[in-house]
Amino acid sequence: MELTWGEDFAALTDVSKSVFARYSPLEDRSNTVAFADQVSQFAELGWLQLGDANGTNEDGAALGTIAAVFVEMGRALAETPLLDLTVARDAATLAGTPAATELATRIGDGDAVVVPAFLTGNWGSAVTVDRGTASGRVLGVGYADRAESFLVHAVEAGESLLLHVDAADAKVEPMPNVGGYPMFGMTLPGVTVVDERILARGADADRAIDRASQRGAVLRAAQVYGAGMRLLDMTVQYAKQRHQFGGAIGRFQAVQYLCTDIAVNAHVTSAHTRAAAAALDAGDDGRPYVDLMRNQAALTAREMVHCAHEVHAGIGYMVESDVHLFTNAAKRWQYDFGDAAENNRSIVSAITRIYEGA
Repeated sequence: MELTWGEDFAALTDVSKSVFARYSPLEDRSNTVAFADQVSQFAELGWLQLGDANGTNEDGAALGTIAAVFVEMGRALAETPLLDLTVARDAATLAGTPAATELATRIGDGDAVVVPAFLTGNWGSAVTVDRGTASGRVLGVGYADRAESFLVHAVEAGESLLLHVDAADAKVEPMPNVGGYPMFGMTLPGVTVVDERILARGADADRAIDRASQRGAVLRAAQVYGAGMRLLDMTVQYAKQRHQFGGAIGRFQAVQYLCTDIAVNAHVTSAHTRAAAAALDAGDDGRPYVDLMRNQAALTAREMVHCAHEVHAGIGYMVESDVHLFTNAAKRWQYDFGDAAENNRSIVSAITRIYEGA
C-alpha cells in the first residue's frame, strides 16, 4: 500500500490555510467566526460535500485528499463544526434510503445542521427503543446546542437503528471541560419512533454508523497530525530562543529528544492516517487500520503536549503562551479515539483472522 495523501492534497492545503487563519487563536486570540457564518462558508467552499462515503463516484475526493482541510484545521487549532457535519452527512449517505439521501444533500448544501450522537467507548450509555419509544443519553456530543437535529444510534431488541431526531425532541445539557470545547449531553426522554425517523436498521444501520465513524476518526487523526507539526515548530523555535547556562537550551540532548518525540509521534500518526484513509477509499475492511491509527493518534495527542511542556517549562502554563491551547484541545482528542482496550481487541481479532486465513 502506497502511503500518500490524495492527489489534490497540496491545493486544498493552500486554500485551507487562508480560511483557517480567520479562525485560529494562534494568530489572534480574539479570532471568532459566528457559527452560522462557518456553516455558510464551508457550504460555499463545497467542503460539506467533499468525499464519497459509498465509493461509487469516481470524481469524488478521496479521504486522503479531504484530510488536507483537517490537517490545516489542526495546525490552526480552529474550532469548527466541520467534522461533526461531515460525519453526519457520511452516515446519511451510507444509509442510502431516500429520506437519508435527501438529508445528506441538505447537510452538504448547508441547509441542515445535523450532528451525530453515536456512542463511543468513553461516553454515555446506549439509546434503546422499547415499545416504539426511544430513551437514553449520549455524552460528548459536539455542538448539540446549535443542532437542528441529531443522527442517533439506537438499539431495539438487539438490532441497530439509525434515527433522525429533531433537536426539539431532545434535552441538551452542557458538559464543562478543560478544553472549553462545545460538548454536551444529549438525552432522549422518551421519543416516539415513527417510520419517518428511521433512516436505516439492522446491518445497514451498523454499516452506516461504523463506516462514517471510521472516516471521522481518520479526519480527527489528520487534525492531530496538523496540530502536532505546528506544536513541533513552536517548541523547536522556543528551544533555539531560550538561553540558559550560556547558550540556547536546544543544544542539550535531553531537549532535542523531547522535540524528536513530538516529531516521531506526529509522523507516525500521519502514516497510520494515510494507511487508514487508503483502506477506506479502496473499500477494504478499514477497522484494523483505523484502530491502529486511533491508538497512535491518542498517544500523540497526549505525548506531544507533554513534551512541549517539558521544553517550555513554566512559560507553557502561562496564559500568554500558546502551548496550553494545544493541551486543552489534546485532552478532548484523546477521548475521541475511543477506548484503547477496545481498539486493541479489534486489532488482535483482525490479526487472528489473517493468520487463520479467515
